[in-house]
Amino acid sequence: MADLVKIGQRVEVTAKSLQGVIAFVGKTSFATGKWIGLILDEPKGKNDGSVQGTEYFKCEANYGMFVRESQIQALDAEGKPIVVPKTADLPASKIARSRATTGVGAKTQPTNIRRKTSKGLPSLSASSSRMSLASSRQSLADSRQSLSGSRQSLAGSRSHLASPASEKPLEIAEPATSKRASFVEFVETLKPQFTPGAVLVTPTPITSIDEKLSQLQLQQELENNQKQMQELNEKIETLKIKRQEDKQKLKDYDKLKIQLEQLIEFKAKILEAQNCLQRELQRAKLDVKEAVEAKEAHAEEVADLYETVEMATLDKEMAEEKAELLQAELEACKEKLDEVTLDLQILKTEMDEKALGTTPDDQAITTYEVKQLQQQNARLRETLIKLRDISAHDKHEHQRLLKDIEQKKSEITELGKTKEKLSARVESMEQQISDLQEQVDAALGADEMIVILSEHKLNLEEKVACLQEEVAELEALQDMNDQLVEGNAELEADLREELDIARAEIREAVRKRDAAFETIADQEATIGKFRGLVQQLQEQSLNLQRELEKETSKPVKSLPEIADFKKMFTETKAHTKAIDLDLRRLDEQQLQQHIKYLSSYMPDSFMNRGGDHDAVLTLLLICRLIHKSDILLGQIKEKFPVADKVDRAAVLKGHALEQYSFRCRMSCYIFALQSVLHQYNYCVRICKPETLLKLGSAYPEMSAQEKVIDSFVDLVKRDQLDENILLEPLEKCYNYFKTMFPILLANENKVDQNHLLSDNVKVLLSAVDAFSTDARIIRCLSESANVGDICLLAQHVITTSEQLQRQLKLVKRRLPVDLNITNLCLEKDLFDNLTKCFQHAGKILKTVNDVARNATLSLATSGETEKGLSQEKIKEIAMVASDKVYEQEDLGPVQSIKQSLSLLLTQIANITKALQDNELQFSTNTDENTRPPIQVRAETVKKELEQTKTLTSKLENKESDIKELKRILKEKQEQLSEMIIRKELAEKKLGNVNKDYEMSIEKLQRKLEEAHNNYKRKEKEFEETLDHLQTDIDSLENEKGEMKEKMKMLTKKAQIEASLTRSMSGSTMPSLNTSLGPNLPAVVRDSPLLLQEIENLRLLFHNERNKRIELEAAKLKRQLDSMAPLPSFKNVRDEIIEELFKEGVALKQEILMTLAKPSFPSFANIKPGAEEIVWKRHFADERNKIADLQKRARHFQNRAIQETIRRKHGGRIDADFHIFPTKEMVKAVKESNTVNFGFVKIPKLLLSNQDKPGTINLNVDINNLQKILDSLKIV
Repeated sequence: MADLVKIGQRVEVTAKSLQGVIAFVGKTSFATGKWIGLILDEPKGKNDGSVQGTEYFKCEANYGMFVRESQIQALDAEGKPIVVPKTADLPASKIARSRATTGVGAKTQPTNIRRKTSKGLPSLSASSSRMSLASSRQSLADSRQSLSGSRQSLAGSRSHLASPASEKPLEIAEPATSKRASFVEFVETLKPQFTPGAVLVTPTPITSIDEKLSQLQLQQELENNQKQMQELNEKIETLKIKRQEDKQKLKDYDKLKIQLEQLIEFKAKILEAQNCLQRELQRAKLDVKEAVEAKEAHAEEVADLYETVEMATLDKEMAEEKAELLQAELEACKEKLDEVTLDLQILKTEMDEKALGTTPDDQAITTYEVKQLQQQNARLRETLIKLRDISAHDKHEHQRLLKDIEQKKSEITELGKTKEKLSARVESMEQQISDLQEQVDAALGADEMIVILSEHKLNLEEKVACLQEEVAELEALQDMNDQLVEGNAELEADLREELDIARAEIREAVRKRDAAFETIADQEATIGKFRGLVQQLQEQSLNLQRELEKETSKPVKSLPEIADFKKMFTETKAHTKAIDLDLRRLDEQQLQQHIKYLSSYMPDSFMNRGGDHDAVLTLLLICRLIHKSDILLGQIKEKFPVADKVDRAAVLKGHALEQYSFRCRMSCYIFALQSVLHQYNYCVRICKPETLLKLGSAYPEMSAQEKVIDSFVDLVKRDQLDENILLEPLEKCYNYFKTMFPILLANENKVDQNHLLSDNVKVLLSAVDAFSTDARIIRCLSESANVGDICLLAQHVITTSEQLQRQLKLVKRRLPVDLNITNLCLEKDLFDNLTKCFQHAGKILKTVNDVARNATLSLATSGETEKGLSQEKIKEIAMVASDKVYEQEDLGPVQSIKQSLSLLLTQIANITKALQDNELQFSTNTDENTRPPIQVRAETVKKELEQTKTLTSKLENKESDIKELKRILKEKQEQLSEMIIRKELAEKKLGNVNKDYEMSIEKLQRKLEEAHNNYKRKEKEFEETLDHLQTDIDSLENEKGEMKEKMKMLTKKAQIEASLTRSMSGSTMPSLNTSLGPNLPAVVRDSPLLLQEIENLRLLFHNERNKRIELEAAKLKRQLDSMAPLPSFKNVRDEIIEELFKEGVALKQEILMTLAKPSFPSFANIKPGAEEIVWKRHFADERNKIADLQKRARHFQNRAIQETIRRKHGGRIDADFHIFPTKEMVKAVKESNTVNFGFVKIPKLLLSNQDKPGTINLNVDINNLQKILDSLKIV
């Protein structure tokens, strides 16, 4: 039973019929003895693994229980109880019979027994000692040592005892094999059987000493036989128990095998489901994209419709205003029509009366003719107004034409200057033509020199033949020199590389030396401080000791000096570091506050998205990403060292090779990312400010990519970076920056060729190391390393990798060490080929790594680690990996990888050749001396601020002008008031004039006859004048139409002439006016006084009416200006609403993803029998996660409600008395039960003898509670 009581064993509590798992075995503090802690399957326990504050194990509440060993029953895997065998006591009757038989047998050979008397006595003493050991329940080892001596004595006695020794064990074997017992119970049963007194009791009488000796000897042999039988029974029982355990293990093995098969099938189904989910995710993304596009299109349509509605509304308002105006005009026309019809009726009646002869002739002629003359005067007045407008328009056109003439004159002067330049250029061209003509003439006379040159050529050919021989010798010497120079260059490059390494080591040593010096200085300072402190403490101790001796008058022993200097030094150093960290933290806070204060001074245009602030953040982001990637490179280089040995044991039993391959792959992607970032960093130092602002507009997207690098840095920080981490985010980050580079920096065609080529060499070196390591792994995992297509391909990859490494190192040595040399005079196609090399190297890397990883997994699951994988299996894995990586370009793993390797070799050889050819043409970039765009932009912003100051001063001047205009307006208003007073005086005078008018009527009647006569005479003159004016007007209109047509058709010169003719024709207008002048005043001079007064009154009436309308309009305008402006709804960004919206979307997405993607515990890590506990823990974690999401959702709702309460839109005031800011407040308001707030404990000393101690509950409100608190305050 003791073997079955172990942690993890399932047991059953017999008294309560409860089952559980053993979680604790041992002694406890709450009770003595051995206790067993159980985790029950049901919540019927008494604790959670902790008793009296001591935790023995962990479980959920009411699932823990402590019991004794005797209260439990062990269970097997099927839940059935395990039967524990017990030891059976030997029957006493058989022991008596064995003693009787030994007594009978002893009489047959007395002489033999006497011969062995000397040997029997020691054995008797040994048997008695062994019986005493058995009775005291010693350990198994002591009993076996004691039994070994009995076996020796038994072997010696078997030669003398024939029949008794052979019969007794057979009789004892029958009861011994009938029952089984454990070793512990076997030792306990020896106590009553092997007492010394029981051995001497026998029913057979003993007559002599020999018989006693023979009987004792037989008794000893019997005991030895019994012990042997018991030992053999014990071994049989232990073997049976082991066999049962082996059967249980076999059953567990079968179960685990079945579970493994199920898990493999489940894994395949999960992979299929994952692929389906990925496809559905892609389709969902496409649907979302289409929906977003449809939403945007719908939003655009809505915006267009909104604009259309606004335009329609404006058109409607304009139409309504126009309709009102037309309605007013219609009413005015109706009034005018009524007046005209009234006049017409009057005229008709007068004409009828005239025809009938009822009125006098003078009266009829007077009214009708006066009316006609008034109409003619009105038409003439309108004609004069039109002529005045036409003359003003002609003057305006004349001025405009004069401006055009001046502009054309300036253009003519510019064209003249251009003509002079072109004429000068023509002269220079003619001079060149003459020079070329002279050269042609000189070339025509070169025939004579051909003969001379031919002779000279023959002589030179002879000399050339001699020189060719010398050249051949010199070329041989030059080849030897080139070889020596190349060897020296390689040697120089190697020495430079070693020198760089040595310098780096020296710098590292110097840094370590400086750090050691600092540490030594700190330690010396600390030691000095400690020595001073120790001396001071010793002096204080001596002083105190002396004072104590004086007071007690007894000598006091000196205190031992106990000083843990190391601890004090560590504490002092830690204290110093803590102070330094606090100071640095303070500096950081001060800098952040400084930046915040400076940012508050900047305008909104600086802080807006895509502005100068984002440009500055982009510059910092690029440098930060480069430094973080350098940190990652250093950390993975230290974390994953180079693998020393590549064999199958290292692949299957360790992870060093996989980690080194992961390091190479990660380094490859980081170097690729750095190559793009270095180009960004180079371009932002020489680009234009507009390009820098364009780059800053992409800062939010770039900052999102920084999270990828931060995630890897966080993994390194927590020491969780291993070979199982996916590198797809890093690859996506590189692809993003690579894709955005030509988009954001399309106008900048400049490239830092030195940095770009150096980074690409590092990328390719890392990729070559990665797939060469994976190729060695593939060779180790195969059955035979040099047989099969894939193994030969791996060998080819390894060989080619070595060639590539040599070529890349040669390229690296040929690169200039000076980083200021940016122009390597290389073509753009070469760098495009570098990109292709990286793509093909990535394909090789992914393919070979996929083959190596799947081959390792397949070999580990198959269990045939010693044999290795077959060529067919490796080829099948390689086909799948090649099809996955190369996709449409797949030609099989062998052909595809070989083509990629050949392309890499060719392109790297071309790069080496190009560097060798252009080595003397390396030069620094000419744009390095240009100012950085950030400084240019800073100066531009400063100039804009200065311009803003000037504009502010101009606005102030404008405001002063506006004040001056207001003052003038006020003066005009005062003048207007004076005019009103004058108008009132004029009205008074008008009344007096009316009186004079009545008196003058009589005079006018007398003069009326004379007026009629003059009217008839002047009527003919007026008609002739009107005819003449009408003809002039028609001719002017015709001329105007002709001039418009001429202005449209003629050229600029014709337009100038037309303007001149118009100015000439305009000169006829004064003559026309002068011709009309003598006639019009004659009418006024010869008109009656009545008509003149009526006209004057009409003019005064119209002037007064116009002024009244102007005053009313000015008053309405002032009223409108004094009113508050209508609320304008501007599209202003609300950061709080946007933040709440983003937080709500993120929270909703997290909730949906939590509900859509449930997680499950790993089946591989679950121990047998602990499934239920693991699932319970998993469900508890899920409940905690859901509760956390609910808490965050409530918090978000509270924030949204608070923001809603805080905002009041429009000009109304709403009271939200029914809305509370939080649900907790609502719950608190609705709470009706009392709450236990606190207690006041009164000491027993303050109670009287009659008062009994107890608890008194008080129900108090806020006021009474405050009074109690005030009374309890301690003054």
